[in-house]
Amino acid sequence: MDRLKSIKAQISHDVFRLFGAYALGVTSLCMLLALYGIFFYQQEEFKHYKALIATRLSSEISNSFRQANDLALSTEVWTGLTDSEGRGSYLLPLLEKSNQSKIYKFELLDYLGRFFIQSGSSASLLPDVPDNIQKTIEDNQLHLDLITIEQSEYLSVSVPVKASFTDSTIGIVWLQLDLSKVIATLNFPADLMINYSLTPFVDSASNLSKHSEVFKFEWDDAGKNHTIHIQLQHSYFSAFLFVMTGLAVSLVSGGLLFLGLKRWTRIFSENTTRRLDDLVQLASDTVEGRGDDSLIDNTGDELAQVSNALHSMLQKQRLAAQKQAIFSRVFETAAEAILITNKQGLVVDVNAALTDMTGYTKDELINQPAGRLYIQDEKGVDFPIIAESVRKHGGWRGETYFLSKQHTQLPVLLSVSTLLDADGMSQGHVSVFADIRAIREAEKKLQDLLHEDQLTGLPNYRGFLKYIQEKVNGSQFAMLFIDLDNFKNINDTFGHDQGDEVIRQIAQHLNATLPAGNFLCRRSGDEFIAVLDIDEPIAAFQAKLKLMFKPAVFSVNHMGKVQITATFSAGAALYPDHTQSIHELLIYADTALLSAKESGRNQIQWLNAQMMAASMRKTKVDSKLAVAIREGRIFPHYQPEVDLLTGKIIGFEALARWHDEELGMVSPAEFIPLAEQSGAINPLTEHLFTQVVQDSQAIRAHFPNASIALNSSPQLLSGTRLLTMLSRLASELENGLDGFVLEITETDFALSPQELASQLQAIMGLGVRIAIDDFGKSYSSLFRLASMPIQKLKIDMSFTAGMEREENIKIISGILALAQSLHLEVTAEGVETRFQQDILISLGCQQAQGYFFSKPLKLQDLLALPTHLAPAKVA
Repeated sequence: MDRLKSIKAQISHDVFRLFGAYALGVTSLCMLLALYGIFFYQQEEFKHYKALIATRLSSEISNSFRQANDLALSTEVWTGLTDSEGRGSYLLPLLEKSNQSKIYKFELLDYLGRFFIQSGSSASLLPDVPDNIQKTIEDNQLHLDLITIEQSEYLSVSVPVKASFTDSTIGIVWLQLDLSKVIATLNFPADLMINYSLTPFVDSASNLSKHSEVFKFEWDDAGKNHTIHIQLQHSYFSAFLFVMTGLAVSLVSGGLLFLGLKRWTRIFSENTTRRLDDLVQLASDTVEGRGDDSLIDNTGDELAQVSNALHSMLQKQRLAAQKQAIFSRVFETAAEAILITNKQGLVVDVNAALTDMTGYTKDELINQPAGRLYIQDEKGVDFPIIAESVRKHGGWRGETYFLSKQHTQLPVLLSVSTLLDADGMSQGHVSVFADIRAIREAEKKLQDLLHEDQLTGLPNYRGFLKYIQEKVNGSQFAMLFIDLDNFKNINDTFGHDQGDEVIRQIAQHLNATLPAGNFLCRRSGDEFIAVLDIDEPIAAFQAKLKLMFKPAVFSVNHMGKVQITATFSAGAALYPDHTQSIHELLIYADTALLSAKESGRNQIQWLNAQMMAASMRKTKVDSKLAVAIREGRIFPHYQPEVDLLTGKIIGFEALARWHDEELGMVSPAEFIPLAEQSGAINPLTEHLFTQVVQDSQAIRAHFPNASIALNSSPQLLSGTRLLTMLSRLASELENGLDGFVLEITETDFALSPQELASQLQAIMGLGVRIAIDDFGKSYSSLFRLASMPIQKLKIDMSFTAGMEREENIKIISGILALAQSLHLEVTAEGVETRFQQDILISLGCQQAQGYFFSKPLKLQDLLALPTHLAPAKVA
């Protein structure tokens, strides 16, 4: 206990002595800094005050002196001072106009200093005439004076009024500038005192309670310099009060700090003596081999470092023994094979995993060269290469092959590292081998899976690409694209599970039917690719192959076993006869398959010159389409719609046309599907619609009230792309899109009724009418037709062209009756003969368009048409 008191007394003495010196020094320094800060702050503030005063006085004096001089030189003032009658009628308004400012006022005095015109100014109530006015009367010069009026300081300025007809003063303009109001606008502190004098201030005894400064304010008027001496005085009391408050707060804080230090010294001394006792106990435990983790000191000071060092020594002794036992156990039980060699490359030790892997016993390997385990051929990495890498870099890691006792090649992942002693010198090497035979087998299976179709067991398209790259070696072969006809009906009727079963049976059927030695893969869905070697004349090969594409029967389970008869369509191209490019060969075979489907299916079509030309043209059209859209080479033509009875042009249909220097005229049937596939339909439609809207002004000027029909791709009705496009165009026209018609096809009815109706209603809100184009060409339910917001039907031209057949006339008659019942407008498309015109009139159709009246025309040709077309003359 005596030791505790002694340490405590020492700490308290040293801490409090240090604290007292620190408190005294800091307090003194703070006082000095505060006093200096007050003085420095006052100086900076006075600089600011002087600048503000000088700026404000300069402005007000400049303005007031300019007006005073203007009054002194005014002919009206001269006249008023020399005219005894009526002078008030023009001098009083002149004074009132000059006395608009609240800072300064003007008075007019006669040559004796008497008020000439009484303006009501407070200064005019002065009992005595200021000295400067008396001086001006005596010497006819401008003079200044400082006067006090009702506790406000004024700068009194007397300006003589001289007329051109006499050298003597005929009057005085008296300017009274309120200096107190000028200073009041600057919002200075209330205790800032400002004194003015026309003469320098006399130095007086310094007042330590105030800060005082004097400066001169000078200005020039009409070549004469004037000066006002200004004295600023500000009390130190507020700043001194602030310093004293801060000092009091500092003293209170110091007292609290003193109490805190007193408590801290007591706790610190007690903790220190306790830790010293713990340190003595730990030293005793270390010597005797005992230890306890609870004695770890985490404070981080010098005592903690000594304590933790002793504890670390004890732990290292324990860990060394534990690690030796663990390493020995890990070495023996590790799953990887471990080989330890000395500096000479002889085996020092191996574990059980290595003997199990190689078939050697431990005695057969100890003191033997490690190189006997490595393969010395092209399959594995040579042992000298591994040894050289270890020598240069201290280790090597990679895949190689082991050689077992039975000379079996074992793929392994090898990691070799150098064993270094404490001085960094090599003592040998440790090699760790991981058996990767299972990984190799899994990789092989995965590779097979990547190239195999899981449904049919045939190679997939990736497998086909690998095969065809190895196949191209100069031999002749045929590439077939094979497709099951109407496979969608099987899926829709029996379900996708049974559809998959049919595909499996198709794969087996084709594999068994095609010539031996063929390569067959499943491309996707019900599409297959076959590669067939040709070792006989082409004609004989084609004839034999044609016999193989016969209807086949497959079985599915659908409420019992059901037999399905299926047919195939195929397209074939020859290598290298048609092309030596595999990419082009695939395109050609696909083109031939498309031709087989268009020709009625259930057949094989061989690529011919016509197909190649069509494929090449399609490729060129596709490649030129984006440029044509970007450069505006696709533009609208307009085909008139006429009233069949009068021949009057009642509207136009805008049709896209594209003429290319290389391709000639490119039909919309060629480039519209390509634009839809490539995503270019959006910019193409926007370009065409914008052009039609621009052309509509000229068309409407020549054909008033004529409607203009626009065609849209079904893709644009999905979402809001078409609505957004039309909304932008409507905003550019005065009457929106009134008079425009949007033509959609029955294929657009594939959209959900709610989505389609919502889109069309929004578009109609822009003033656009809706028409169904090519009506009757596709299927649409009458319910959908009646529920859609449409105003017009356009009869497909196939019915008009086939009017020689009675059934077509009946169809047209039915469409007209349907339209009449739904109150829809009807236009017949494709009218080309008088016979067709007469039949349509007899059936009650009132509108038509077609080559009988006019072909689609450019804008300039369209504007040359008359407003009425006489079909007989035009025909």
